[in-house]
Amino acid sequence: MRPEPIRTKPGKHPERRASRDPAWRRSESLSRLHEALMGRRTWSLFHRLLRTQFWPAERLAELQLAKLRRLLRHAADHCPYYARRLSGLSDHLEDLDSLSQLPLLTRREVRQNARAMCWNRMPHRRLVDHSRGSTDQPLCYYWDRHRQAWDKANRLRGHSWHGFLPSDRELHLWPVDPPVSLGGRLKHWLRERRDRLLADVQIDCLVDLSRNEPAISAAWHRLDPARVTAYPSALCDLLIAARREGRRINRGSLRRVFLTGEVTFEWQKELIEASLQVTVAQSYGVQEVGAIAFTCSHGSWHVAAESVVIEIVRDGRPAAPGELGEIVATGLESRAMPLIRYCTGDVVRVTPVRCQCGLGLPCLPPVLGRVGDFLEGGDGRWHEPAAVVACLGEVLENGRFQVVQSAEGGVDIRVAWPAERVLAVASLVEQRMQRLLGGSAQCQVRPVSALERTPYGKLRYVQSARSRTGLAHRLGSGSRPCPAPFTTPVMLSNRPRC
Repeated sequence: MRPEPIRTKPGKHPERRASRDPAWRRSESLSRLHEALMGRRTWSLFHRLLRTQFWPAERLAELQLAKLRRLLRHAADHCPYYARRLSGLSDHLEDLDSLSQLPLLTRREVRQNARAMCWNRMPHRRLVDHSRGSTDQPLCYYWDRHRQAWDKANRLRGHSWHGFLPSDRELHLWPVDPPVSLGGRLKHWLRERRDRLLADVQIDCLVDLSRNEPAISAAWHRLDPARVTAYPSALCDLLIAARREGRRINRGSLRRVFLTGEVTFEWQKELIEASLQVTVAQSYGVQEVGAIAFTCSHGSWHVAAESVVIEIVRDGRPAAPGELGEIVATGLESRAMPLIRYCTGDVVRVTPVRCQCGLGLPCLPPVLGRVGDFLEGGDGRWHEPAAVVACLGEVLENGRFQVVQSAEGGVDIRVAWPAERVLAVASLVEQRMQRLLGGSAQCQVRPVSALERTPYGKLRYVQSARSRTGLAHRLGSGSRPCPAPFTTPVMLSNRPRC
């Protein structure tokens, strides 16, 4: 029997008393009109996905294979880069397993060949965007309204698994690129007015959250969102700042928090759920490829199989059970700039996942982090971010320290505490770090005024310059193999806003 939150007709969900509210109906009508004016078939795709999500695995695989063949023909015929790269391989795709015959695509290759990878005579406008990812190294990629519609439809379906309708009020705690030109400021102004009409408000997390907490909390209360989408670190900083001032963000109509964009650590999940009295859900995706997976009401990560094919690859082969592997994605609905077997840099441990929610969509093992988030020990083993945070979290305050490993292996532990307090625990912190990585590890503990965020608002609590090479490439292709770590996995989300 299927759990209640998953419905083919979300309007019948028992929590949707607001569906008879005139304000909600007006918001839905405006949303439909907006998507139509933008040339996006978001709503029809959303209702299609509500049907296909219950298809059996065999039927979904047939759909993926048909779409994959179509994508390969399109890429070979219309994209100069793939015309050379595929060289007849696309004609011999008998099943999804045959996809492994095609070469892997790295981020460096995309950066070098972006224009040649595009649909050269595209009949409609091609959009350009820039992906920052967790490394904040800009990557130019191209997409169109068709891909945008699929991304948004997948996101709406992921929300529907938790009892939401597309027009429910949503708040995004997300970075906003400051406009620099007059045209950019005008677009920003129009976008703000549109978001208010659609009850889909975005609050910039690049500002100092501790100083701006009263204004952000006031905007939160004015909107009274039913759901919030946020970076885990940004939302936790906001909640901690409010608690420090003796205030508490009123839950109001809030029913769920969707975390995305960063590793979600257990302490963050506990803090958010305790402070807001709601359950946390998560999503995962890559800007260049699109939406990849969303957690259902049972907490399992379900792949958006209708629009993406996922492989877990290690050293050029499918990763074996129990091994670490890199997620390799093929976007089935990316026509403006096809990305075929794209190495995402995100790492999972291959484990069988079965879910009783009733969905036919395949499950993805929890993502442990990006390759640059793992510390490398003296014996060559990789230690995932959650293990490092858990190791030091018993001594230091969660959310107040950052661990950075250099290319030479030295570890710099930055603690946002007063100097005398850091000095009192420095020896114990070093001992714990050396016990985790090996006795010869060089560790330095030092106080800092604040933890360093990336230019786009992400906070990487653990990062290493020794583990930046991916796991998917074949041996001898520039990446080194890495033994499986001995620590236990956690879930994260790395999904940007659609």
